[in-house]
Amino acid sequence: MSSVMRSTFSLFLCLSLSGPAALAHTGESHAAAQPVVTGPSFSVPKETQFLLEVRTRRAAVRSVESRLVTPGKVVPRTDRIAQVSAPVAGRVLAANGAVPLVGQRVKRGEVLALVQQSLSTSESTGLSTNHFQAEAEVSRAHAALEQARRDLTRLESLQGVVAEKEVQQARLAVSTAEQEWSRAKSAREVLAGARQGQGTARVSLVAPIDGVLVEARASVGEQVDPSRPLFTVLDASIVWVEAHVYEAEVARAEGTTGALISTAAYPGQHFAAKPYHVGQMVDEATRSVRVLFEVDNREGRLRPGMFVDVALGEGGRKDELAVPTDAVVEDEGRAFVFIHTGPETFELRPVVLGGTDGAWRAVRQGLKTGERVVVSGVAALRLARGGR
Repeated sequence: MSSVMRSTFSLFLCLSLSGPAALAHTGESHAAAQPVVTGPSFSVPKETQFLLEVRTRRAAVRSVESRLVTPGKVVPRTDRIAQVSAPVAGRVLAANGAVPLVGQRVKRGEVLALVQQSLSTSESTGLSTNHFQAEAEVSRAHAALEQARRDLTRLESLQGVVAEKEVQQARLAVSTAEQEWSRAKSAREVLAGARQGQGTARVSLVAPIDGVLVEARASVGEQVDPSRPLFTVLDASIVWVEAHVYEAEVARAEGTTGALISTAAYPGQHFAAKPYHVGQMVDEATRSVRVLFEVDNREGRLRPGMFVDVALGEGGRKDELAVPTDAVVEDEGRAFVFIHTGPETFELRPVVLGGTDGAWRAVRQGLKTGERVVVSGVAALRLARGGR
């Protein structure tokens, strides 16, 4: 088919079969935006099949590598990612002449920015109210002290007339009043200092680990609070790959000594991984178990959030029902194939996958020997099916 015909037909397909949804997805990947939806058979005229270059092949038993392959996702190690938030509300200040930017490498203990603390309106109002109350308490304590002194002076002038006990009590009252006055003055001075120092206290925001700033949301002069992180530091020299295996394959995952990680970003390349943890819980929805693998990522090729394929085990071959790898549609941990059920009818069917040797993928459940599986034009059929 010529390039002009391909372009013309692609436009026709997007407008006539899929509408706006087709424009949102032009290929097949683990990160497909539209979820795969199964259901009744759908029709595609033979002329359209020809233009879509739809080709089928009968499922047959073949010798396939027994290595278990499952979708996975790169995630940061929990001890190698850290978020930094302001512990108090305030205004951002530059620590070393400028606030660091995304992509900048930082060291543990490095000051990223300063936050000049500020009080909210309610806090400031409360502080003023407390200060006024402290002023009143100082005045009351001073008045009580003056009265106690006058009483003592009067009783001392009457010594010999009044009992000595009364004089001693008056002296004790003066001493107590002096202590109360001193306490009230101290409290007033603390509150006065707090009022005078509003907005002058500065807090340092420090990098808790070595790494690269993957998020830097602080701007000089910006008003911030503890509700949102200002910096995210990531050390991706070692990452985890999170995979999910069906419960029937848990023993195999527990016994594996390693895995190979592959991604569409680097075709033909594999990254060695070692098992880190096999989960203790089975997901009720997918009947699968979470498995973590650790990968040396000092070259930085595997990025957190990236979708990958995880091949577990040591290999070996055995005879299994298999289809070409290109025939498989994977979405959110589930696998599907298009079955050609009639001259102009197709069905999107869920399957349980086995191992792979790169070209062929074993199918454990959902497919019978001899059924016709779409091996070419899968992406276009998916667009047509998703737009119906």
